[in-house]
Amino acid sequence: MTEDKRDLNKTEKIVGIIFFALIFLSVVFSIKNGNKYDEYKKTFKGETIGLTTRFERKGKRDYLRYYFYANKKILSEIYSKDDGLVDKFYKVKYDLNNPEENYIVLEEKLEPDSISLVKAGFTKTKYYIYDAGVTCKYIEYSKWK
Repeated sequence: MTEDKRDLNKTEKIVGIIFFALIFLSVVFSIKNGNKYDEYKKTFKGETIGLTTRFERKGKRDYLRYYFYANKKILSEIYSKDDGLVDKFYKVKYDLNNPEENYIVLEEKLEPDSISLVKAGFTKTKYYIYDAGVTCKYIEYSKWK
């Protein structure tokens, strides 16, 4: 009976050691992969201005949608919960060879002038809203797209 308990204790110790070794290896590999992605992001040489447009829910996560121009309009998204980021301009860094590989720098909110927005590919569009309550006229507004 005591030999069975010793064998059982040895088995439990071996299983425990293997379990903690697997956890340790998974943590090491996740840190290594995170560093690899950070190094990959440093190779992004293209910089431009991006406009955040809206939030979109996919499953249980909220994503902030944004777009920018790099010879064409490129739509992208990033995980975020801050809804105060919508309709603002931010710096976007992207891969020159593959602009779909990009990220938006939310720490760098921009207040660009019209010349830099036109150079970045944006255009100013006019739209009208009918003021039925007070003036009964169309009021002209404009925004960057």
